[in-house]
Amino acid sequence: MTYMTELKKQISASLRKDLEAGELILPSLPEVAMTIQEEVKKKSSTAHSVAKVIMLDPGLTAHFLKVANSPLYRTKNAVKGLPEAIGLIGINSVLNMALTYTMRTMFVNTEGPWKKVLIQQWNEATELAAIVTVLADYIPNFDSDHVMVAAMLQNIGVLPLINHLQHFPDLEEEDVEHLVEENATKAGLALVKLWGLGQSFGDVIKARRNWNFESTESLDTTDLITIARYHYMKGKKRLSECPPPSEISAFRHLEKLNFSADMSEQWIDSAREKIRAIKRMLSM
Repeated sequence: MTYMTELKKQISASLRKDLEAGELILPSLPEVAMTIQEEVKKKSSTAHSVAKVIMLDPGLTAHFLKVANSPLYRTKNAVKGLPEAIGLIGINSVLNMALTYTMRTMFVNTEGPWKKVLIQQWNEATELAAIVTVLADYIPNFDSDHVMVAAMLQNIGVLPLINHLQHFPDLEEEDVEHLVEENATKAGLALVKLWGLGQSFGDVIKARRNWNFESTESLDTTDLITIARYHYMKGKKRLSECPPPSEISAFRHLEKLNFSADMSEQWIDSAREKIRAIKRMLSM
């Protein structure tokens, strides 16, 4: 057995042990995001009271204005004020938008030998988010900003794993990618729990690369993201890594609404410009 193979086995075993024992170091939700979370939950919260919290962070303020003027919220005139942006986005969606900024900041600020792997995972997450947002436009009863954030959260477990693996610069990039994929779901679940984001986001994490995960018997957010992931993989010419649509429960749930896999592909093809715009909004 080579040195690298043995090292990889030791690291893999150590990661699993730390995850099961709750000892993997996880990034805390930034204070401003926690404060927003608390403010949004108040019955007395308003666009102005939420804006006061957001204004504590100039970067977050700029992010909200950018989102309000993005293709997600088509307005005739540019949105220039934060309370106006929050009124447009909606108080119930404020935390979701704060999470997109928080995740982006954490991915951007992480340095080390495996930054490239982290960027690849972030780019995948933003493309999934853009695709699923477009899909949500065509199907009733889906909140586009909720599904967008949920799609980005699917890869959030990568963050603490890469932070941990920065201590092993001698690993091969392929080994790092394997270790990340092997442990991303457990790490993501631990992070969602720490951040207090709720069971619905936990189900989204469980569905990561689990093509037949079913949280309900009807089309839900996890299904929509699975469908988006299939189309993402197809666009990257990686269909060999996916089962056919007929064997994916998400597509069967889609068919119950009288939609098909071909139709979902047509929706995506007709919205390429919006997908590119959303990716630009979320990019590093």
